[in-house]
Amino acid sequence: MYPSSTPLVPDDQYHERDFAPRDLDAERDLQRVRRPQRQNAMKKPSVANRMVRSVSRFCAAVLIGVGLTLAGQSYGEQLNQMITGWAPSLAWLLPAQNPKKTAETAVSSEVAQQIKLIAVDLAIVRRNMGQLAANQDQFAAKQEQMNQNIATLQQVEQDVRQQVLAPPALKAAHPPAHNPPQPSPR
Repeated sequence: MYPSSTPLVPDDQYHERDFAPRDLDAERDLQRVRRPQRQNAMKKPSVANRMVRSVSRFCAAVLIGVGLTLAGQSYGEQLNQMITGWAPSLAWLLPAQNPKKTAETAVSSEVAQQIKLIAVDLAIVRRNMGQLAANQDQFAAKQEQMNQNIATLQQVEQDVRQQVLAPPALKAAHPPAHNPPQPSPR
């Protein structure tokens, strides 16, 4: 295979024991035999990995179950209607509807309606109370003004009484000055 004339490197020597074509074939066969064992050893995960996978699968199954249970409780009536629509023959497997719940929903809707009416009435009463408070303030202001007018009238009445009851001598002592009208020149 290789020319035996000149070596590539001056110190390079071909040694027969280093290279034998039969050894390569044996080595290749030996590798083929060992390779499946290595692949089997590599495919088997460790115990920790298997435990983690098992626990994660269990948790996923539990979470899915909890989610379906909560959905069934929240949307039970709708779920029953869907199942009876899809497979009427399986309707007997579904739990019977509780008549108390339907009565409770009817009562609760009536109560809700009454609560709404009460809330509207309460809002009207609050508005009327506000108007009454404003009217009361106006009434108090008008009453104060009337009290001032009454006090003024009482003062005027007192002044008039004093003038009427005053002694006549004082009235004569000060006669009003009366000037006769002057004839106009024409």
